[in-house]
Amino acid sequence: MTSRTTTAIAVALAATGLASTVQAQSAQTDAQRIAALEARVAQLEETRSEPLTFGTETGTQLEFYGYFKSDFIYDFGYKLGNTTFGLVGIGPGAEDGDAFTATVNQTRLGFRTTTQTGMGELGTQVEIDFYGASGAFADAGPEPRLRHAVATLGGLRIGKYWTTFMPLSSYPITLDFQGVAGIPFARQEQIRYTHEFGNNMSASVALEDSNAGSDTPVVIGALAYDTDPLLLRASVIGGQVEDDGGSDEDVWGVNLSTTAQLWEGGSFDASYTYGEGIASYLVFLGDDLDANGDPIEVQSAYAGLSQEVGEDWTFRAIYGWRENETGLMGDTESLQSVHLNASYQITERASFGVEYFNGKRETFGGGSYGTDRIQTSFQVDF
Repeated sequence: MTSRTTTAIAVALAATGLASTVQAQSAQTDAQRIAALEARVAQLEETRSEPLTFGTETGTQLEFYGYFKSDFIYDFGYKLGNTTFGLVGIGPGAEDGDAFTATVNQTRLGFRTTTQTGMGELGTQVEIDFYGASGAFADAGPEPRLRHAVATLGGLRIGKYWTTFMPLSSYPITLDFQGVAGIPFARQEQIRYTHEFGNNMSASVALEDSNAGSDTPVVIGALAYDTDPLLLRASVIGGQVEDDGGSDEDVWGVNLSTTAQLWEGGSFDASYTYGEGIASYLVFLGDDLDANGDPIEVQSAYAGLSQEVGEDWTFRAIYGWRENETGLMGDTESLQSVHLNASYQITERASFGVEYFNGKRETFGGGSYGTDRIQTSFQVDF
């Protein structure tokens, strides 16, 4: 073998070794880059849902939440508007005929804060939607409206929030913003204290601004027994409403509600309300006093059944009813509502739903009127 041949072979072997070394180093660098990227992605995934923190000394955490919701609605018989609140006016003189409407008014924005203090966790919440315009429940466009503004510390709650009289945990879900006939409903300024007794029992007492516009507050108490498969709750309300002559009339009411998990994926919600002069605390509102200035006796109820099917579908059927004991000719004597809806979870945060609504209004004097609507909704939570 010549010297030239030996040199060529050595050079070739050296080049091969160098190429292998470079290739190994390149592969190692790529692996390190991939590992670093994977670690970064994992870190982002872990911290994505963590609340913002501000104020180095207070350690306050801030969480933004809400959703975008767009509704497309078609009415048959009477033009109800953005919600079914128009049910209280169907009959002679109401705008009839079929109608299409769409709205984004239910879109919701809010934030919560939590701060650890020597007295416990201090929380705040502020939330708005876009039903703030005059006629927003008929056909008006979106304008901001304050829903909640509240602070909590231990069992104490101060600010504007759902009324303590309302059975919030047993509230049935509808695509329609107005909801089911027969439900107690209000958001009021209040001071509330809730005490947990243990054994799944809790009690609340509240002093709230009257939803009837009275110069005196209302007093509300509630007692709840809450387990995983069963919730039983009772609440009472008492206050006064001023009549046209300036005299204060006593008003009161009681609500009984329940939620039960019946079987896998199936649940049942129900509520019954009875009282005098509490129409202003029920969905669809109404007069608290009659023409003589006496509190109007009213009772209402609803029942709803929901069933999850698979991981993405939920089906619901809800019936609501409300009846006034007295009223003038042509005034509302009773309301009935039926909601049948289905919702599909497109992604973890996006859903689509369709709902059929049937509403019926009966008036003193024998009038009876009905209406139907189809509603579809698209919602993205954030």
